[in-house]
Amino acid sequence: MYAVASSGGKDSTLALHRALAQGLRVTHLFHVYGTEYGRVRFHGYRPEMLSAQAEALGLEIIIESTRADQFDEDFARALEKVKEAGLRGVIFGNILLEDVSQYYRERVEAVGLQYLDVLWQQDTAAVLEEFVEEGFRAVVTSVWLKHLGREYLGRSIDRQFVADITRLEGIDPCGENGEYHSLVHDGPCFDKPLRFTTHGIHEEPENLFLDIRPA
Repeated sequence: MYAVASSGGKDSTLALHRALAQGLRVTHLFHVYGTEYGRVRFHGYRPEMLSAQAEALGLEIIIESTRADQFDEDFARALEKVKEAGLRGVIFGNILLEDVSQYYRERVEAVGLQYLDVLWQQDTAAVLEEFVEEGFRAVVTSVWLKHLGREYLGRSIDRQFVADITRLEGIDPCGENGEYHSLVHDGPCFDKPLRFTTHGIHEEPENLFLDIRPA
């Protein structure tokens, strides 16, 4: 049995889909969030959205808080929860960022769990196209204004989104440079759609976030 390290976004959800297609038994979502924000890092929504998503997927969830100045210690504690649940390993949706992949691989394997990266080093435009063509539905929940305009916030990730994002020079189609983040709310892995409501926009100097809550 495995857990998928999930932010609730498109890459981790596609990783779940790929893992299931490969015959792996996935029973849990695994997530850590920052106590300093009380929100999912970079995505902007609160952890209860992940609990609601896990329910919609028919999965259990292991979700633990972390402190920025003690992240290594807190992350190790969270991984122990994965072991205590009797799981064999953790599946990730990393694609291109070598330092990120190496960081998590070292810590997952250090506690005796298997580390799997099922999207690793694949063409990001192809990954995004696969996500849409497989029938997933997602919404853009945050944008980094250095790279994308505010008109991208709240957009559905669909064929038109793929066409638009792949035309932009210097923008990674999957947002590997932090250009945008997403929340997946329906698709082939889901037992039922994830219902949510939006409550305005939270603005920071360089980033915009949708205030999304479970319906």
